[in-house]
Amino acid sequence: MNKERLFALVRGLEGAALDCPFEDDFETTVFRHAADRRWFGIYLAVPKRYFGEGEGSEFALNLKCPPELAAVLAESVPGIFPAYHMNKRHWITVRPARVPDEEVEKLLRLSYDLTLRRRVAPRA
Repeated sequence: MNKERLFALVRGLEGAALDCPFEDDFETTVFRHAADRRWFGIYLAVPKRYFGEGEGSEFALNLKCPPELAAVLAESVPGIFPAYHMNKRHWITVRPARVPDEEVEKLLRLSYDLTLRRRVAPRA
């Protein structure tokens, strides 16, 4: 999946926003819930050595994921790893160019849903 399609998917999620919060870094992009600014993803440069490959870096996607699923995906799906530079139990790194678009979309939606604050009715 390319960056343009990925960002279009994020824009299509209700209440989602794209944000470049790091000073002088206009490439790293955080995916947030606009209402509470909570992250559900980040598009960032990851050193290729993290993936066991040569020099340089490539852009990948960190997404929230249930711990049990994160472990299974990281072990069984080429292109999915424990999260780079984030909690490796609750987040995964996805290489969008190496994971089928449908899977990236499902994982993006899962991360969005996991981080969505549900409104609780006030107690009477």
